[in-house]
Amino acid sequence: MLELAKKGVKEAYLKRDRLLIESVSGIDELTKVINLLVERLREWYAIYAPEISIQDPEKYCKIILTLDKENVDRKEIEKLLGSNKANEIISGLESSMGIDFEQKDLQAVREIANRIVMLIDLKKKLEQYQNDLASEICPNLSYLIQPQLAAKFIAQARSLETLAKLPASTVQVLGAEKALFKHLKTHSKPPKHGIIFQHAYISTAPKKQRGKMARAIAAKITIAAKADAFSKNFIAENLKRDLEVRVKQIRGD
Repeated sequence: MLELAKKGVKEAYLKRDRLLIESVSGIDELTKVINLLVERLREWYAIYAPEISIQDPEKYCKIILTLDKENVDRKEIEKLLGSNKANEIISGLESSMGIDFEQKDLQAVREIANRIVMLIDLKKKLEQYQNDLASEICPNLSYLIQPQLAAKFIAQARSLETLAKLPASTVQVLGAEKALFKHLKTHSKPPKHGIIFQHAYISTAPKKQRGKMARAIAAKITIAAKADAFSKNFIAENLKRDLEVRVKQIRGD
């Protein structure tokens, strides 16, 4: 029995969709860490230069790594942000309300910024790995809804084979389990979509069209997943073409 159990575990690990699931979790956790560190960095650096407001975390960190209030390098700032934003920052620094940091204080902040840039670079590499792996494991699904979203669907279902066996109605609400349980318990409105909402057709659609869009996409996802898991035939071009026709009908084009 022990040998059979070991064999079963090994066979489970041999499935490459397990690697895809781990990559999704790894990217999600990296994103959380980056967001937390950037939030802390913004509060910390605001003591030195509160006038600097840059939404992009990577550019914000790179500005911190290059900016010195006592010796502003306009060319470096323009290279990162463009001339208009550079002028705005330099103008703000001329009457900055921030306090001056000692070199050791500035170095501590830059150390955090440098680590964040490294984490962002790692996340980009993992995302590329994930996309390549998804295109290998589920080419139909990746072609139909993009590799990153395909990977998230497989991670939610816990395997490609499980996803392929799910009905379209379940696929539509994958990732919305909390809202579904709340509906069953309190009879609130049922969720119309889970992670499928991240698909551009749904997220950019008017609210009244989203339910129909989600049903149409979920139906094609189930077919693509079955082809990837069982037949191994590439049918995604036809699926995508049919989906685009249905989307136009929903939009009334």
